[in-house]
Amino acid sequence: MGMYLHLLLLQCCFVSNFVCNAVAFAEEPAGGRSDGYCGRILRAQMQGTRREGHHEFRLRMEGDPETYLPGSTYRVVLLASSPAYFRGFTLIALKEGREGTTDDDYAGQFQIVDDEDTQFMTNCPPAVTESTPRRRTRIQVIWTAPPSGTGCIILK
Repeated sequence: MGMYLHLLLLQCCFVSNFVCNAVAFAEEPAGGRSDGYCGRILRAQMQGTRREGHHEFRLRMEGDPETYLPGSTYRVVLLASSPAYFRGFTLIALKEGREGTTDDDYAGQFQIVDDEDTQFMTNCPPAVTESTPRRRTRIQVIWTAPPSGTGCIILK
């Protein structure tokens, strides 16, 4: 079952007709500043192709935080720059260094804001995808950060 889920996620990433920037966050240490425990921003590797010099899609977390507060909620937005648009997407939140092959690889929880645009994937409930394939320039979801001790998270 784990291998099937991994292949399904890979297939969804390749089938999607866009590439966006991935956003990564570190857990905010209890003392405020980082003590070296994953206090950096990470970037996930891009999949698919992108025309040289064009950055038409962006994945953002409102407020552009560098760290997350365990249990806090954040608005996550996928944007297309005009004239670009997207028809499909897959959004996941993974623990750093994880592949998404087991349930334990995922971190936090997404909440659907608009069910006309987004839904949870049928075969991969931690992932968010389009509800119908139509042109979009923006979608948004709410993400609840995982509990303390989870470490760095990559949204992609």
